[in-house]
Amino acid sequence: MVFEFNIRTFETEEFIEITPYVYRAIEASGVESGMCHVFIPHTTAGVTINENADPDVVDDILGELEVLVPRDDNYAHAEGNSAAHIKSSMMGVSQPVIIYEGALLLGRWQGIYLAEFDGPRTRTVFVKIMPDPESTQMLQVDEVNETLDNGED
Repeated sequence: MVFEFNIRTFETEEFIEITPYVYRAIEASGVESGMCHVFIPHTTAGVTINENADPDVVDDILGELEVLVPRDDNYAHAEGNSAAHIKSSMMGVSQPVIIYEGALLLGRWQGIYLAEFDGPRTRTVFVKIMPDPESTQMLQVDEVNETLDNGED
């Protein structure tokens, strides 16, 4: 099943946390175990997973991306948004996340972000929810290592 939502951005460059929207899609799907794939169908925006506890992290990322890919750098692209295209390619336009016990298997401080590089605009986000074909259980690292040590494939 695929869910679609739109996010309005307000700055030329900004990160907007979309984790709550992705959670709503998972809840609506009823999937307890599987995969969630977040996709942004834009060439001047991206999606990333990073810290959502300290907003300075987002500011630092945007600042460093501006150093690496300045907005004005004599680009050939006539539209004037080459930096946005480059940053989108660097960030990527999709992120897979495991669904376990009805929740995203994210780290304690992680959130999913829409990364805007050519705003303000209205951006579309697709969330594909794929249930596991069978009930799965999470194995602890020791159990996996034990299986590997026994020569099982």
